[in-house]
Amino acid sequence: MDTTPTRIRPGDLVLTDDDRLALASTLAAAALPRSRTLCLSWIRSDDRATGVLVPVREVPKKPDVDDARRFGMVIASVTEQSAAGGSVVAVLCRPGDDTITDADRAWNAALREQAATHGFRLHGLFVGSGSAVRPLAMDDAGSLA
Repeated sequence: MDTTPTRIRPGDLVLTDDDRLALASTLAAAALPRSRTLCLSWIRSDDRATGVLVPVREVPKKPDVDDARRFGMVIASVTEQSAAGGSVVAVLCRPGDDTITDADRAWNAALREQAATHGFRLHGLFVGSGSAVRPLAMDDAGSLA
């Protein structure tokens, strides 16, 4: 049995958790496996994939305040221009195994904080590592303390 998620193409509906995982897997497949890359894509207000993909290569292991602020401004700007009323899906692609790390949690907390600050909707945050793509939940961000 093939459990590989279906790839999401521009215009496809993204309605369920499985759809968001498929979109995240599509984004992770486009990243360089040995480079820390934050892959961003947007979902329009009608729940369809925009096809806009922004891979940010060589992101720091943990975002500092300035990094987070810059990413927040870029995400908010692209959301407003390309998917007004829509949302963003982010995948932190990194080398290593699929264990969720403190660095992953730091990215989760930073992006969720920026979503609240800049008013964009973070529809999903995932980690792509090893051979897996895993979702990061809100409580993963809260466990950083």
